Amino acid sequence: MSPSNFNEDLRAGLLDWLWRGWSSLGVAGTGSASARADHVVDVETLLLATTVWGRREPRLFDEALDWLCLHGSLVHMQRLKNLHKQSGLGDAAVLGAMADVAQRQSSQVKWKALAAPTGSKRTLEPLFIGGASLTAVSDPVFAAHGFQRGRLELRQMSRAPSPGIAANLWLKLRCLFGTSTRAEIMLHLLTTGPMTAARLARLSGFTQRSVLLPLREMALSGHVIEPPLPQRERVLPGKTPAKRHRGPSLAYSIRADEWSFLRTWKNPVGFPKYVPVTALLAVCQSLDGVLAAADDLKGYASATLAIRCREAMKKHATQLHQQGWSDEMGLHQRLTGQQWLEHIAQKLPLLIRSL
Repeated sequence: MSPSNFNEDLRAGLLDWLWRGWSSLGVAGTGSASARADHVVDVETLLLATTVWGRREPRLFDEALDWLCLHGSLVHMQRLKNLHKQSGLGDAAVLGAMADVAQRQSSQVKWKALAAPTGSKRTLEPLFIGGASLTAVSDPVFAAHGFQRGRLELRQMSRAPSPGIAANLWLKLRCLFGTSTRAEIMLHLLTTGPMTAARLARLSGFTQRSVLLPLREMALSGHVIEPPLPQRERVLPGKTPAKRHRGPSLAYSIRADEWSFLRTWKNPVGFPKYVPVTALLAVCQSLDGVLAAADDLKGYASATLAIRCREAMKKHATQLHQQGWSDEMGLHQRLTGQQWLEHIAQKLPLLIRSL
């Protein structure tokens, strides 16, 4: 297996996924297909992935940035930071440059924290990878962040996310409840079903404490059902206390029929599902670096390449398991060396295309 073939197949699938996601949110992507109707678009993950693979598609990068300047108020900044810190997905320097453009073009103050340059570089690095030509005149905002690119000219043709598209449910809820933890809570209760505060926090990328307080307040409305508090049994001297079970009885829930007014689409019949993909994309990012280095050096033996790819994947093993990708990728199979690498090279691009 050639590292370049694996990487090209992987990048093609990722760019297709990015185009479909941004097109569903409203970027001006002529001829681009939309995201799957039964999957919710995750704008923070989409943005982080764009800082990596968008550099190989200038048109995609600029259209995403155009959308960000017009509708970036719908991005949850704390969640964006948490996902980047927890998974390692994204390029912090590129994200800083995009945030700088967003705050200048739209006067959205919330981007200011990300917009500060991470450090000065003596020589500018090309922003776009893979043959995009450099111009004599560099965009000053990107140059301040260490990147060389031509003058940025945004078309301002991006539309607001359509509430009639099921895949836009997440941003629809943010428009309704505000870009807050409450919108995140409703998203997971609608798309996943009853769940504990701990699991909800893990899926949303927040701490359990930050999720529990708004959950309890929302329960006071009567539309979010709070689990009954476990009864404390008085233990008599010499008796063993009964074992307390933590299960479905401690899960928060909603009555889905009360929220049917949100379904303003024909497909799917119910609510779309939330599929966490940050860990999967973070693995792709790590493997991309290993495979690119191997292709450049032209000297990696298959065994060495397999070892380095496995080491890169181990960094994300816990999150892959928590997000349910370990079984999907067949990581339980006891494959070694070249067999393992061939398996991953075949399985990973298929998973990306299924998103």
